[in-house]
Amino acid sequence: MTNDSKTMENGSESSRLIPLEPIDQWVPINNVRSILFMVIREILNEEAMRDALGHLIRDHLPILGARLEANSTNGDLAYRLPDSFTADYKLFQWSNQIVDSSLAAANLLPESPQADSGPFYGPWSVPELEDKWTPSTWPKERKFEEPDTPLLLVHIVKYTDATVVTLSLPHAVSDQMGFASLITAWLQIIKGETPAEFLQLRPGALDGPKLSKKELRRKGTYRIMNNLEKTRYIMGLLPDLILNPEETRRMLFLPVKLVESLRDRHTQALKSEFGEDTVPLTSGDIVTALLTKFANYGRKSSQKVSLSTAMNGRGRHPALPADKPYLHNCICHIVQQSPNPNKVSLGKLAYQHRLAVLEGMQLESIERNLAVTKKLYNRKRMLQVTEPGNLGYACTNWCGAWRNIDFGPAVVTKEDASANGGAVNASAINGCVTARPLVLGHSLNRDHPTRYNVQVMCKADGGFWCDFTVSTKTAARLDKLFESDPSLSSL
Repeated sequence: MTNDSKTMENGSESSRLIPLEPIDQWVPINNVRSILFMVIREILNEEAMRDALGHLIRDHLPILGARLEANSTNGDLAYRLPDSFTADYKLFQWSNQIVDSSLAAANLLPESPQADSGPFYGPWSVPELEDKWTPSTWPKERKFEEPDTPLLLVHIVKYTDATVVTLSLPHAVSDQMGFASLITAWLQIIKGETPAEFLQLRPGALDGPKLSKKELRRKGTYRIMNNLEKTRYIMGLLPDLILNPEETRRMLFLPVKLVESLRDRHTQALKSEFGEDTVPLTSGDIVTALLTKFANYGRKSSQKVSLSTAMNGRGRHPALPADKPYLHNCICHIVQQSPNPNKVSLGKLAYQHRLAVLEGMQLESIERNLAVTKKLYNRKRMLQVTEPGNLGYACTNWCGAWRNIDFGPAVVTKEDASANGGAVNASAINGCVTARPLVLGHSLNRDHPTRYNVQVMCKADGGFWCDFTVSTKTAARLDKLFESDPSLSSL
């Protein structure tokens, strides 16, 4: 991982202590465990999957078999990696569960998402699905881990016609793009292929440049805030939390056809207003704008909103080529300041987001982001992107991470099942089984309100699946909106 390692002797076993980079351990990701539910509507070969995962760690990605340790003095994290894995060493934690029903009969997901409908909610929220699809003994955050807990936890839930692969990994190990690289390499081994070598960077490669104090604290951007500003930020949230203490968390489905229709309509309106050279909107811009407007729907105050979007540096920073797998974090934060989004048209809000993203994708902006994150790590400060006095809203979009994930190599085919006297659902294209997953999950602190952020978990089955929370009062307003205006033309 890095060259900055120390060898430690522990009885007859020796290990290396490898410090994590600042980009991997700022607050709060140093405590978060990311959890993924990969829903595959096929029967998977559990034995082959388990064997391949062991092969991946022993022969290609040994750091995944390490343990995370925190320095008792300053809390800094480091991997403790054995010089070799003994036969009885626990590379990962594996468990399974058999459910004697179909996935549809379990009524955990929308039975058949209607691509031509307006927005609607799934029957269960992500935390409720977590209760169904994870062992009760799993730590929900790193601070609850038992000593010697493996980095990667795996739980397989087997339905009669589907499989849910649940994965838990410390966010300090990787963001979702890195998580996807890990899963891709795992599936390549199942397929009999040799995975690409994971990228190794020199220590400090993603620390960013040294910036002046003035630049580190530049208002309106992802920046360092002082104690007074942090207090003012908290005070800005109190009216909303006091007046609307209850919140409702749901799984929201946004049909692709609806999003694309809104994208095309508002892009044309913007070109009519600003000229044909106006940069076109993307579906991601519309999704972000919709979720922001939903979160503020019906709000009458003039309080501004600091809208932040998480962007990944892969393929944009010269140290991180897009075609190289990389098991680390490289999250950048794009911040824009907006009047109350309830008073801004959907198209204008999406356009502001597009311009902010284009600026944030520039190398100078990415390098500045990295420098601010390094300073946050040094000061042990919590990430904060909301300007004092504003409300904040953060949107994370995982869709791009899962674009090439295919569990086809792990599917038990009809031929395999027939040989064993069973039957499965496997579908084949050109003789190759394809099994694209529906990916759900979250990477959030557990003890904070979740109404000020949203995670777009994946694009699948004709829509965008979102882990979405609003105040209970706002949730009631949205129920009426979705019923009376499914096309969202009023926005």
